[in-house]
Amino acid sequence: MTLAAGTYFEHLKAYMNDRYVLHDGADGEVILREKYFPPTGSRAKTRKIRLLLPGAGLAFKLDHDQVELQRKKNKPPLFHFLDDTAKPWSKRCDFVVFYVNGRAFHADCIEFKSKSLTAEKIVPQLKAGACWVSTLKRTIEHYTGDKRRIRLRKFVFGDNENPGAYLDANGQLNADPSIRYFRFDEVHGQALAELPNTSMQEV
Repeated sequence: MTLAAGTYFEHLKAYMNDRYVLHDGADGEVILREKYFPPTGSRAKTRKIRLLLPGAGLAFKLDHDQVELQRKKNKPPLFHFLDDTAKPWSKRCDFVVFYVNGRAFHADCIEFKSKSLTAEKIVPQLKAGACWVSTLKRTIEHYTGDKRRIRLRKFVFGDNENPGAYLDANGQLNADPSIRYFRFDEVHGQALAELPNTSMQEV
């Protein structure tokens, strides 16, 4: 059954594993957090990016670390019934933000990059994020009958001061024009739905 965007979001929220939910979209915003190592210094810092939402939404931390009893960080398999070792689905982007915008349902895949904008560090992760959204949609559809078209976009946020060699005139990545680049300071506090991206696909 094809559901209204708001209803589909509520169903999706009910199906999600809370361990991966980074922010529940309270107060019309999501906050994306990730640890990183600055170029100077050996201590990790936490980067926080606040994005405003037009309606109900949540931020999913796809690149989730699992802390084991020995306090070692470890990436759990993206699909627990499949082997992750050197497989295409072992790649994943940092975040997927789901949100309702009027009558439409959206998923924005987002990768954080401190410096490099080389294709091999970005394109496979965001492609894998898009594949994961498509897989999630079809899994829910097969098991529950809940259907909804999802409008999907891909972004990389970074702090590269001279990204021109990697981008076209619209700020899309030369290596994959479906990916739009923004600096962290350009997007912090901005409305996610209003960030321009010349590429949107429906899944």
